[in-house]
Amino acid sequence: MKKTKMFLLLIAMLFAITLASCGGGGGGGDGGGGGATPAPTSVNLPKTGQTTNYATGDDGDLERGVAWPSQRFTVDGTGFCVTDNLTGLMWVGIPSGSTATWQNALNYANGLTFCGYTDWRLPNVNEMESLLNAGQDNTATWLNSQGFSLVQSSYYWTSSTNASNTTYAWIVGMVGGDVLTVGKTTSYYVWPVRAGGGAPADLPKTGQTTSYATGDDGDLERGVAWPSQRFTVDGTGLCITDNLTGLMWVRNANSGIATWQNALAYANGQSICGYDDWRLPNKKELRSLIHYEQANSATWLNGQGFSNVQANSYWSSTTYSFATTSAWFVTMSGGDVSSFSKSGTLSVWPVRAGQ
Repeated sequence: MKKTKMFLLLIAMLFAITLASCGGGGGGGDGGGGGATPAPTSVNLPKTGQTTNYATGDDGDLERGVAWPSQRFTVDGTGFCVTDNLTGLMWVGIPSGSTATWQNALNYANGLTFCGYTDWRLPNVNEMESLLNAGQDNTATWLNSQGFSLVQSSYYWTSSTNASNTTYAWIVGMVGGDVLTVGKTTSYYVWPVRAGGGAPADLPKTGQTTSYATGDDGDLERGVAWPSQRFTVDGTGLCITDNLTGLMWVRNANSGIATWQNALAYANGQSICGYDDWRLPNKKELRSLIHYEQANSATWLNGQGFSNVQANSYWSSTTYSFATTSAWFVTMSGGDVSSFSKSGTLSVWPVRAGQ
């Protein structure tokens, strides 16, 4: 057992040395993607991982989304790469313990040869977010019990640029689960990914099509393609179906502001467009509306058939496990995901499963 741990540490040190020596220039490999599996016509958003119920109709009560496999991760034959059986993505089993700037992170991931593969890359924001477990106080600790080693309780780079300020890129926190942006010249951790096989949950493209560096999100555009018509207004004119996720949203996104508990009660009590199974969206469902090519997703959504989408924060039904007096929200302008006290007031936007 001690020899195995020493070997793992040596591998991690080798990654760190390689990462520290990365300079500018393009990355190798052809990226990953959905592999050879044909893209479905729509994606199946997975559950968030939250199973504890904090209020009637919340995420832990309803647990909406594709169920996680009984064995979420599988370590490959080499012992150094791990496949996520929920998304099909393959990850380096021992992420580098060193930090890097965004450009050096891209260079390192794109130039990696590991476990017999050369198509490693930096994950986009949807892919990195997919590792989060909203039911855990610390996702890094949980991942280190699932076959990974040395996952840091910190932030990891994604290949997705912040469209409103292109000197910034998106990072994902492996402790609580924040999704934020920081300057590309700062240093954060790096975790390469590649395409695996088919999986029950499909990750969509982020929407980013502009490339800011070789091997970034806009260059590779990994994920399930969006339908040519992303949204369809129903016959009543009051509801809109997202043809990418299958979710149906209330067309008028300005239902006022409320505390988290009141937001749940309001959404769960709606009867609109002939349906009475409305609810507050969970963290993943709400974030699925963000368009990472756009400087302001609220403005974009208002041009897609919605009305009164606010350029501020909307409640999700997902509680912040690290501090359960707070819940997760998504900001519809930039796309930030963070937590806020449940006694505070944020915007409300009901959703239902669709057909």
